[in-house]
Amino acid sequence: MARFLSDEWFSRTEELTKAAGDSETARAMKAVVVNLTILSGTREIEMCLDRGIIRKGHTSPADVQKSMSADYAYKLLVAGDWSIGMKGYIAHKIKVSGNMKKLIPLQLYKPSADQENLRTEIEKITEQE
Repeated sequence: MARFLSDEWFSRTEELTKAAGDSETARAMKAVVVNLTILSGTREIEMCLDRGIIRKGHTSPADVQKSMSADYAYKLLVAGDWSIGMKGYIAHKIKVSGNMKKLIPLQLYKPSADQENLRTEIEKITEQE
């Protein structure tokens, strides 16, 4: 197990993603790059969701910037609860800026079987903070 957002977690997530190979990714997901700033206690962890792939650090250019707590990030990225994104935004727990036109189509996003399998593998190796 790797602690969520640790260097080991990013490394193992990258290995699992590479091992999974090309997956069928929805067009809406392929069309957006999101920089995420995850707040964990007193730390800020930078990561991105780059056309559906989790990567450590921010990337440039990004279409959208988000900040949220580690709990919200875990539910969204590891547990696969896409509804938490809108709930967190409405409750002002997730801050969003940038090109909202690219983000809005993700409300209807449904992962492919390949992506769901990868998410499940990531969840198996992840220890929640």
